[in-house]
Amino acid sequence: MAPSPPKGGGQDIKPTILAFHGSGSNATIHTVQLARLMRVLRPHFNVESLEAPFDSQAGPGILPFFDGCGPFKRWLPSTVTLEEMRSGTSTSDMAPEVEKLVRDAVYKIRGQGGRVVGLIGFSQGTKIVAGLLAASQALMGKLAATGTATGSDWCAFAFGISICGSYAPPLFPPSILGSGTALSGEKIRIPCLHVQGLQDQWKWAGQGLIEGWYLVGEGGSVVKEWDMGHFYPVRGEENEEIGRWVLGVVGEVGGGGNGDGNKEEG
Repeated sequence: MAPSPPKGGGQDIKPTILAFHGSGSNATIHTVQLARLMRVLRPHFNVESLEAPFDSQAGPGILPFFDGCGPFKRWLPSTVTLEEMRSGTSTSDMAPEVEKLVRDAVYKIRGQGGRVVGLIGFSQGTKIVAGLLAASQALMGKLAATGTATGSDWCAFAFGISICGSYAPPLFPPSILGSGTALSGEKIRIPCLHVQGLQDQWKWAGQGLIEGWYLVGEGGSVVKEWDMGHFYPVRGEENEEIGRWVLGVVGEVGGGGNGDGNKEEG
């Protein structure tokens, strides 16, 4: 089942998935890392790989293969200690620069006649995915309760894909959930596929993010543990399984994602 294209004249535009790289990487490297999965998704979706705004040293697994492919970037403005990672006490605030980057990308795609339906993150990028899904869920609740969510129409995502998840907590967009705001004990119910590597030395980090912040089952998250390390799935059948899951979710939500709405530039 393929997602239905937007209605209107002209050439059909495939829906878009926003992609968030890991720490110490960049959008170009992430596009290369996504290549196998893209072969599955490309017939149905565009994938827009965004680049974090903060400078970084090369991340795990980047060198030597991507030597000379810098500058390298990260989604957090400062480094986090291992103790903070394990305890989950690092910041939950998405940097304003990151929120603006995502918002501008959504409005750009919408202005070209497209729509953003989902998110994919690798490693530190999964913290962005989790925060945006949480914000989307909070906005849906606000819209149902009050009939309005003025100024936040850009944050409406139907699903997420989390590869080699990072440590808790998510990074929440401050204009929607505010500084240090959580979900008041409510877990993320928006569908998200989590792929964890059995050989990944950071598996504990992703496990903590899943267990602490996502509702697994009941139409929410699905967790896959595959025989791999801290990298994207290599096997064709694994990438095909991700593709089938995405198409199934998009079919269930009717295409979901960002409609034209009342755009507020920023």
